[in-house]
Amino acid sequence: MVDQASGVVKALLGFGRASDHAPAECDVREVLAETVKLLGDRFQREVRIKLEVSPALPLVRTARDRLQQMLLNLILNAADAMGGSGLVTLRAELATVPPAGTVLPPAPSAAYVAIAVADTGCGISQEHLARIFEPFFTTKAMSSRRGTGLGLYMVYEFARELGHGIAVETAAGQGSTFSLILPVAADVEARPLGPASAGGNGSGSRGVPR
Repeated sequence: MVDQASGVVKALLGFGRASDHAPAECDVREVLAETVKLLGDRFQREVRIKLEVSPALPLVRTARDRLQQMLLNLILNAADAMGGSGLVTLRAELATVPPAGTVLPPAPSAAYVAIAVADTGCGISQEHLARIFEPFFTTKAMSSRRGTGLGLYMVYEFARELGHGIAVETAAGQGSTFSLILPVAADVEARPLGPASAGGNGSGSRGVPR
């Protein structure tokens, strides 16, 4: 219970500092590479991380450290959804429209960079799907790895404040895909991003909320 309380306090402190970071132009490829490096070799021995990043992505406008924190939360959630071992796929693609399953629309833009975090875990039941972004909601209250219930809530609030979107595709027992939808920093030509290129149904990123 002490560890859980500590996690809640740290999450709240991180959320409270969100306004300290102004958006600026950012290279998604660099952020993804740094995020994977931050997780370290020990994490990657248990959870394999596969990068599928388009070779030429435009700059996006975001708060770099907030984006990295959102990605870390989603990746750690994915690991939890798979019981601590399995494959997490990080995809980044250029698109003209948000992917299927959008739950938070992004700010209007000529194009977007969609960053998907896909897992092969337990997926999310329809019963829980509508509540996963609520503060303090967690499906792990009765497990040994009790979540704070703030991880996905913080992802949602950071994305909302930055003008980013969120999409979720999941099926119980078939894994989940959480996508962050970032408006590009300048007008570019892009192609539509359909369910197949977004990762398909249930091949995705988030399993059980933290």
